[in-house]
Amino acid sequence: MNFILCVAQKKLKNLNVVLSGEYLGKSNYGKLWGSENYDWYRKIHNSNYLIHKNFKEYFSQKKDVKTVPEVGCGYGIYPIENKELFNNLQYTGFDISQQAIDYCKQKSDFEFICDDFIKIQWNRKFDLVFSHAVIDHVYNINSFLSKIVESTKKYAYVNSYRGYFNELKNHKQNWFENEGIYYNDISVYKTRETLLGCGLNEDEFIISSQKSGQNDKNLDVQLCIEIQKNSV
Repeated sequence: MNFILCVAQKKLKNLNVVLSGEYLGKSNYGKLWGSENYDWYRKIHNSNYLIHKNFKEYFSQKKDVKTVPEVGCGYGIYPIENKELFNNLQYTGFDISQQAIDYCKQKSDFEFICDDFIKIQWNRKFDLVFSHAVIDHVYNINSFLSKIVESTKKYAYVNSYRGYFNELKNHKQNWFENEGIYYNDISVYKTRETLLGCGLNEDEFIISSQKSGQNDKNLDVQLCIEIQKNSV
């Protein structure tokens, strides 16, 4: 019985399954997030300036958008320093860190929600869902992508920041206990498979490589996912 249990647990770990509200024994997952200060978030944001430049150009073309959630808003670089992007729009910031959400609420009048985006239960759908440098750290990559697809009426835009891994057949996840965080290498192959499994057609998404602007040449090319559903 013990042998069978050990085998079952090993299989579950490989599938990144969430059990009993804990992340396969990683009870400090997300608990240390938000300890960084606003200046740290700004530094990381600015180091990927091309990602944000490209997103702003993309966003400016979507004239039919009214509701815009950011998944993993952190300390709110977008709703605080780029709030003009959301004039006359309904912006909602999501983050798992209560500390980060509290800061955003102090500095911005937009809506902010502290929750686990993957597990949140709701009936809300949005016009355009976007997320920068969050998929690199989630505990279940495929569930995260599925939730993005489920939550958008039409558009979604997701960036990584840890590279473009076109050769990987499966996602690679590395757990850092002292930070309570995963560092993920996102498989392009598995991403495409997941999006098709969510019911999207080939012509409803684009997976591309994108320059980030980082000085580190090994990290300068990132994964970018653009989704546009054919029907609303």
